[in-house]
Amino acid sequence: MKFAIIASAAAAVAFASPAMAQEESTAGGKIVVGAVVGIDSVNAEFDGISDSEEDFLAGVTIGYDYETESGLVFGVEAEYTDSNVGVSAVDVFETGDRVSVNAGRDLYAGARLGYRTGRNGLLYVKAGYTDASIEGEYDDGTGEIADEVSFGGFRIGAGGEIDLSSNYAIRLEYRYSDYGNIEAFGVNTGLGVSRNQGVVTFLGKF
Repeated sequence: MKFAIIASAAAAVAFASPAMAQEESTAGGKIVVGAVVGIDSVNAEFDGISDSEEDFLAGVTIGYDYETESGLVFGVEAEYTDSNVGVSAVDVFETGDRVSVNAGRDLYAGARLGYRTGRNGLLYVKAGYTDASIEGEYDDGTGEIADEVSFGGFRIGAGGEIDLSSNYAIRLEYRYSDYGNIEAFGVNTGLGVSRNQGVVTFLGKF
């Protein structure tokens, strides 16, 4: 998945009308807002055993990009996404009970560095801080207990952006997030969590 996203973005941007580079300059600063959709693959590892689950994610992003006359782009961004990734099991501790664990909201703040490959093409890398949550529920048939645990980590990513007009663009992006070992109630659970995501972002620039 991740290699396909990167290759597709690079190819699309490389052919994004480089002949238009002599038209009016795109240098300057713009506020950027957008809608994010994609695939979220959450990986959990415990005692040398790992497993992953994939599902749909969606969210919103806002940021600010500044482009120099030489085509370098510096940006900052914040993002909120939520994922449908989740697993459940029955008869875990006793007959008839049910345990559900779901990926919750994911907050991200970071920076981008890019280079314009033509009038309407951009390749970039990104890095920043991500804070995610896991929602857990347990139902033994007589009552339900629910709790949410949040944890922080780092994110790195790469992608391509194509301007559809002076005010609209689309991004194809792969990113990897690592949260280390999860702590709950001050105790290291030994459960390591990471995620791979391939996303498409539809942007407005103002």
